[in-house]
This record gives sequence, C-alpha cells and structure tokens, in this order.
Amino acid sequence: MAKPPPEDDQRITDLNRYRKAKEAERKRPPPKPPRPREGLLGSNPKAGLILAIAVIVLLALFVVPMFLR
Repeated sequence: MAKPPPEDDQRITDLNRYRKAKEAERKRPPPKPPRPREGLLGSNPKAGLILAIAVIVLLALFVVPMFLR
C-alpha cells in the first residue's frame, strides 16, 4: 500500500495555500535594515582627537595658573 504524500510536498500545487502565503507576505512589513553599531564616541572618526584636544585645553586652564603663582 502506498503512503499518502506529506502535507507540505512542494511538488503538489495548492493554489489556495499559495494565495494565502502571498497575501501574508504582502501584509508583512518589510524588514528594517540593521542599525550600524556606533562606538563610545559616536560615528565621527575624529571624535577621539577632538576629545583629547578638549582635555588638554581644560588641563591647561586649571594646571598652568597653579605654576604661575
């Protein structure tokens, strides 16, 4: 005795199932693109340099007057 074909056999065309799948695919929103991962300082490649300059300027403002007394 032959086995009955499986339910999800791709060789068998079921137009109702095809239409339902297409309709569900059409209703599904498109996938959102993945967000690029940003580092600690953001996406600006010169952010580290700007931060270093700011730290040096602040140190100069507080430390240099101590030595001038």
